[in-house]
Amino acid sequence: IRVTKGGFSTKKEALEYLPHLKPKSGINPQATFSEIFDLWLPTHERQGKSKSTINCYKAAYKYFQSVWWIPFAEISIDDLQECLDDCPKGRRTRENMKALGTLLYAYAIPRGYAPEKVDLAHYLYVGGEAGEKREEFTGDEIEIIRKNIGIVPYADYIYCQIYLGFRPHEFLTLDCSKYNRKERCFVGGGKTDAGTDRNVTVSPKIQPIIDRLTAGKTSGPVFCDLGGNLIPDKRYREDYFYRALDLMGLPLPAPDGSSRKLTPHCCRHSFATLMKAVEAPDKDKLELMGHTSTEMLRHYQHTSYDDLRKITDKI
Repeated sequence: IRVTKGGFSTKKEALEYLPHLKPKSGINPQATFSEIFDLWLPTHERQGKSKSTINCYKAAYKYFQSVWWIPFAEISIDDLQECLDDCPKGRRTRENMKALGTLLYAYAIPRGYAPEKVDLAHYLYVGGEAGEKREEFTGDEIEIIRKNIGIVPYADYIYCQIYLGFRPHEFLTLDCSKYNRKERCFVGGGKTDAGTDRNVTVSPKIQPIIDRLTAGKTSGPVFCDLGGNLIPDKRYREDYFYRALDLMGLPLPAPDGSSRKLTPHCCRHSFATLMKAVEAPDKDKLELMGHTSTEMLRHYQHTSYDDLRKITDKI
């Protein structure tokens, strides 16, 4: 079949050409971020890019380490954004990280490695210089949320997210089957080895809410929609989280009067800040956070439910 700029002369010819558009055999749909980078890099080098440009992308790649082993098609915008947020370097490095993400999606999408055909890197927020303060809920804002539980729909979800510390996607996929009622502890998380199936005990501040949401349920998402179904990340962000904040008049202005932006990921930063006031071993705090820097530490150290609860009880 000959294909011209004008297309196909008949519908039959177009249908016969469809098999040629399917991904080539041998494509691994579970290819990881690291594998996509290794496949992409030689193609970029063959384009005659300067050595300094290539080195910039290699340097940017290092700061995506927490997602290296996640299948590329399963990486969420929150996974990528956290890599940028955690980067200790300045704005230029984070700009390179975003640019690298765009290049990887440009490589992966037409080859069938990113089935959703969405360049998530386009939505990444670069931010300012190194050391820039990350937004979190203030004590006053947390109190406003608490007072609106039962008044503003899903204020209780946001309150729980602040006191559990899970990443947005981890929070939404918490399942009743993974809640230990006896120990009042969730087993959840799945971003890295350090964060996968970690134990997070429940703070007394949210225990009544958790009891209500899990009552009579042995499976299914804890934080579900009215039909008991899993809430997609984007829907939670737009229809639940931001709508609830608007109804509560949040976020409050900064002390200097400037505007602030609170996202679902800010709940995790708030949880980490709340723990600063609690005296407890760092290894126990890192266990609750599921941070990647503890991957090796967890092979040699063990944490009990009581150790974790000492922290969440005092928050």
